[in-house]
Amino acid sequence: MPELDVSRLPDLPQCDTIRAVASYLWQDARVVALWVGGSLASGAGDLLSDADFRVAVAPEDFAAWRSPPLERIFAPLAVVGQTVRFGDAAAFYQLVLSNGEIFDFLVQSTARRPPREPLLVLGCHSADFERVLAEQNSVPPLEMQPVSAEAVRELVVNFWSNSHKHKKVLYRGLDLMATIGIQHEHNILIRLWYIEASGQDCGDVQRQTIHSLTSVIRAIEQALGPQAMELIGAPMRYRQELMQAIERNRQAVSRLGPGLAERYGFDYPAALEAVTLEGWQAFLEML
Repeated sequence: MPELDVSRLPDLPQCDTIRAVASYLWQDARVVALWVGGSLASGAGDLLSDADFRVAVAPEDFAAWRSPPLERIFAPLAVVGQTVRFGDAAAFYQLVLSNGEIFDFLVQSTARRPPREPLLVLGCHSADFERVLAEQNSVPPLEMQPVSAEAVRELVVNFWSNSHKHKKVLYRGLDLMATIGIQHEHNILIRLWYIEASGQDCGDVQRQTIHSLTSVIRAIEQALGPQAMELIGAPMRYRQELMQAIERNRQAVSRLGPGLAERYGFDYPAALEAVTLEGWQAFLEML
C-alpha cells in the first residue's frame, strides 16, 4: 500500500486538520487518491486560506460517497456546511468547522478529470489516475476578456441610468435602497478601472471569486493608489453621506468614461449624463 505523504504541506494551522482528515480517509480501501488544491498547493496560502481538499474514489463507489460521514471524518470538530452536486461524478461540500477553518471538501469519481489547478498529491493508489493528476497540476490562465467597445459603452450607460434613479429613491425616503444602487455602481467602477489600468476586461465583478478578483484589485491599487479605496470605502451612514457618495461616483465616471470612449472608439453617452446631472440639480433645489 502506498504511503500517505503529508510532508510537503505548508506549516499552517489548517494543515493540521488536513493531516488528520487525510490520515483517517487513507485507511478506507475505497479511496483511490487524496490531494490538496488551491493556494495551499500553489505555495500562496496564508493563515486564513481555505483548505481545498480532494478525494477520488472508483466510479462504482461514488454513490456511497454522496453523503460522506463528515462528523466522523472531522471529529472532534463540529461541521456546518452546504452541498453542491456536480452531476453524477462529483459532490462538493463547503464546510465551516468549529475551529473557524473553511474546508472545501470535494469527492469525485476517478472517471472525472479533475479541474486544472495547482495540486499537491498526498496519496494515490492508481498509477493511471496519478498521471491524470500530474496533467492537471498547473495554474489555469486568467480568463480575462478583450475589451469590447460595445461592452464598455453598455457599462457607462448602465451607470448613468442607475444613477438617474437615485433622486426617485431618495425622494421616496428609501435611503437604505440607495445603498444598493451605489454598490452596483461600485461594481461598474471596479470593472471600468480595471479596463483603464490593464486594457483587459474582467467581466461581471459579482461573478468573480476572491482568487480571480485578486489580480483585478492589485492592478487597480497599483494604478490608483488609495484613491479607489477612498471612493469605494466612503461611509453611507445617513442621507448627506449617501448624496456625497452618489456625486463622487459620478465624478469618477465623468472622468473615466470620455477617455475610454476615445480609447475604444464609441460614442460617450453625454446626453444621458447631462440629463442625470440636470435632474439631480433640480432634485436638490426641491429639498
